[in-house]
Amino acid sequence: MRKVLAALLTIAATATGLRAQIGGPSANVRVARAQPGVWVVPDCGLDKGNFLVGSGGTYLKSGVGTSDDVNKDRLFNDAKRVLVEGIQKGQAGASGAWYYLGRAYLQLGDLAGADSALTRAQDLAPGCARDIQLLRRNTWIALVNAGIGFMKDKNTDSAAVLYRQANDIYRGEPNAYSNLGVLFTSAEQPDSAIVYFQKAVEAAGNDPKFTATRDLSQYNLAALLSNQARWPEAMAAWQQYLLWKPDDADAKKGYARALRANGQPDAAAAIERELISGGSVEVSTDDLMTAGVNFFNDKNYAEAAATFGRVVAREPWSRDAVFNMANAYLGAQNGPELVKAGLSLHAIDPMNENSLKLLAQGYQLEKNQAMIIRYFTALEALPFSLTVDQLSLQSGGATVRGTATGRAARTIDMKPIAPVAVTLVFEFLDKDMAVVASSERTVPKLGVGETSVVEAEGLGTGIVGWRYRAK
Repeated sequence: MRKVLAALLTIAATATGLRAQIGGPSANVRVARAQPGVWVVPDCGLDKGNFLVGSGGTYLKSGVGTSDDVNKDRLFNDAKRVLVEGIQKGQAGASGAWYYLGRAYLQLGDLAGADSALTRAQDLAPGCARDIQLLRRNTWIALVNAGIGFMKDKNTDSAAVLYRQANDIYRGEPNAYSNLGVLFTSAEQPDSAIVYFQKAVEAAGNDPKFTATRDLSQYNLAALLSNQARWPEAMAAWQQYLLWKPDDADAKKGYARALRANGQPDAAAAIERELISGGSVEVSTDDLMTAGVNFFNDKNYAEAAATFGRVVAREPWSRDAVFNMANAYLGAQNGPELVKAGLSLHAIDPMNENSLKLLAQGYQLEKNQAMIIRYFTALEALPFSLTVDQLSLQSGGATVRGTATGRAARTIDMKPIAPVAVTLVFEFLDKDMAVVASSERTVPKLGVGETSVVEAEGLGTGIVGWRYRAK
């Protein structure tokens, strides 16, 4: 997938006095180390509750202030104990009780407990939302950065665990979700990747800081849905992406593919026409070939022929482009143009039975009896059909490879013709159709259905195509 997120950048903490270190081996240590190094209670309207709630705050302050790890653990557990007791004894409506309890859970590395307590605190004291989200985010940062470190070390299982934990405590940014999407895409688990790319898009929202991550996640989401043949969902995903990135040609191709697969060829063709119109950007031959095939499959033969013709104009040596153009003219029942295309094809690939058939059919459409007889006679007498299926280009030359398959050759009046060996002269062409090199290969006598590999090599620079002829 072209646009899967790969660059994972370490995220910086944004609040003075907050640490986002990659700590020890456990998530608990990372979470604890991400907490403020100085005990500060935000002035946001927290209900401080009774003496039990106050005692919980005192234990927390003492725990933050001590350097003794054993005492820290004891003090934070004492804070949790008295705060739970207070909530059970009438302080469930005190926002401070829940806020302090959330802080205690964070100091102890309990993400689920912290998430639950802080959610309740924010519900009771909405004016504290910013301070609570800051606590969550800085915990999230420590986990995300550690996950990125694991990804760089190719420890993807540990990275996935940390990203999930990060999302347990804070869901306001897309990075952890998108990174999980990348991980699951790489692990060939597309269903999970789809879920996380969706979450990344939702978390990014319309915040301009996250536009790039949002757009990449949406592209990946659409591509994965297409690869899973979930066409209605893919169409919607591509539509949304193109609202954000209307000039992305790859996305337009993906959208056209989804439309076509969902039974909307006319809408797909409209997009493909826009793509191959080129504008100020030259359209690739691959895109033209794909569009031509789609037009052909839609039985829009004239447009298919014109599209393949654009490839031929660029690459007159391309046997596939000429062959496709000829077939499109046959579909359009355009005899004169089929003859022209057929002659070009015959000049490249004369010992292929499909090449001869197309040329003969062109003359048939033109009702040229003499040429019909000539080429159908040649077709019947063909001793074998050669299919060239590989051109390998190297800096110092090229190799062409194909297979000759014996045929039941006969005269026009159906008399059998004995198999014969045929020597072929292969010519290797540059972009101007000049011959760079040539070599001869002899195809042996072949019985009906017998095959022989035909391979020829040409040495020289600038080779882009081939043609051959019988000697």
